[in-house]
Amino acid sequence: MPRTNRLAIVAFVTGLCGLVLLAVGFAIAALVQAGRRGERGKGLAVGALVVSAVWAITAAVALAVAVGSLVTADRDESGQVTGKDRVLPAALRVGDCVTDFEAGSLRTPVTALPCTEPHESEVVAQAELPEGDFPGNRRIHELSTDACYLKTIRFLKSRHYEHLEPYLIMPTKTNWDAGDRNVLCLLTYTGPGTITLPLAQTLDPKLKYWTELAYGDCFGKSDSDAPTQRVLSCTQEHWSQVYAVLTMKPGPYPGPRAMERKADATCEKQLKKAFGKRPYPEYYSFYYAEKFEWDGGIRTVVCFGTSEKRLLKKSMLPR
Repeated sequence: MPRTNRLAIVAFVTGLCGLVLLAVGFAIAALVQAGRRGERGKGLAVGALVVSAVWAITAAVALAVAVGSLVTADRDESGQVTGKDRVLPAALRVGDCVTDFEAGSLRTPVTALPCTEPHESEVVAQAELPEGDFPGNRRIHELSTDACYLKTIRFLKSRHYEHLEPYLIMPTKTNWDAGDRNVLCLLTYTGPGTITLPLAQTLDPKLKYWTELAYGDCFGKSDSDAPTQRVLSCTQEHWSQVYAVLTMKPGPYPGPRAMERKADATCEKQLKKAFGKRPYPEYYSFYYAEKFEWDGGIRTVVCFGTSEKRLLKKSMLPR
């Protein structure tokens, strides 16, 4: 009676153990040997291939389930996260709050959870970068940084602003080539403890970003480097007041020095229009757009006068 091919036995055993690659290799070799030598064991070799196929299908299904769970989170009808789900950063949406976020890592899962639960980061905005060929990772980072700043300006008014760090989830070259040019803008809280509410609920309504300042607004000591100002009633003690808000003509950004000169000349010219024959402020200054703001559509110039010697308790503008 022909003997059983040893490789066929090994193939079947390794197949049962889930060693798929070894089982397939041994099974093929066993079929070749058994055919040449007239040995038994072809059934075992075929069985090894069948068992290996079952293992492979099971692993593929398990992998699909695992990957699927990382690209979606349980959400309610409004799209808000309802539980704690481990997802890849690219699966996040605007309004999602997360923990375990690692800057620069797209492969490390994060925990998405409701913003009422303790968390560190929140996806606060999404921006689409300009069309064109992939400009390289460095340029992508520059474009993403500018786009996200413009999208997250309002969070400069958060009471947690000093403890908020911006982070980006940027498109890779593969994403870009597939037509996905979206960048997700995150803010991460680095202060003591954690936060348990959306960042939009931490905004101070009395703070204004400089582009939001309006004619007649009064505020404290002028600081042209401060992006926000706390607007006061002009009957309260204050130092500064906006006397003109203008929009520059569109066109290429003239450069920082030229832009400063234009803003200075504009605000000096507006003094006469604003005050007429009344005494001018002791000092005037202005806010104007930087290049990335200009490229984002901000053409605003804000002119304000400041008292340097004494606090004011009424408007400096003519009625």
